[in-house]
Amino acid sequence: MIYKADLHIHSCLSPCASLDMSPLAIVTRAKEVGLNCVALTDHNSAGNCAAMGRLCGREGILFFPGLEVTTSEEAHIVCLFGTVGAALELGRMVYEALPHINNIPEKTGDQVFVNEEDEVEGFEERYLGMACGFSVDDLRERVAGLGGLFVAAHIDKPCFSVISQLGFLSGEFTAVELSRAGVMREEARKLAGDYAATTASDSHYIHTIGSAFVEFESDEAGIAGIESYKQALLERRVKLVAFDKAFRTAPGGGGGF
Repeated sequence: MIYKADLHIHSCLSPCASLDMSPLAIVTRAKEVGLNCVALTDHNSAGNCAAMGRLCGREGILFFPGLEVTTSEEAHIVCLFGTVGAALELGRMVYEALPHINNIPEKTGDQVFVNEEDEVEGFEERYLGMACGFSVDDLRERVAGLGGLFVAAHIDKPCFSVISQLGFLSGEFTAVELSRAGVMREEARKLAGDYAATTASDSHYIHTIGSAFVEFESDEAGIAGIESYKQALLERRVKLVAFDKAFRTAPGGGGGF
């Protein structure tokens, strides 16, 4: 089976994401644009992953629960797991390492917990858009202990990437992620070096879901699915696909390598 996977998507729990980004809306849009594998990666939290997982299960979409953690160096790392429980456990660790600063919705946006029926279940009061107390190395150790994938996010961007914050790529990453624009630029692709490369939409808005994704082949689903994806990355069997701009119909072109 060929999976078309967008593995960096934010829900309305992320303070910088649109309130339209409920788990139900994300899954509906994913189906519309032909995706059959997605990840939910909110900033420093996996709080909407359980609802997303139930929805994906209903629709036959392979789901990788996760979160995008901001390290103490202010580098973004996408952490992906095979189970919601593992993602929630990392979320618990990260939450404990976040500064105790309350969110101010009028300034930084709401942070909303939404169930699979599109019902609001509550609001996160602590601001999630901050650096936690874990360094890149600290976080790597915790993700490895939970059996997750450790992906350096949007390494070609001028802020909040491992390269922008540290000046170089160092240590073990399962893969490094190129932005949608980076996939189309040779100089950006070179930044990946010897690391396995991936891409994703990093969607904060419904219309950009699927504007960048990866394709990989696997006969596995569930927990085995993420291990199959990891193996495809290590063997360089993952195709990167990106579009010049966000699209509103099913993808049918774009550039890849």
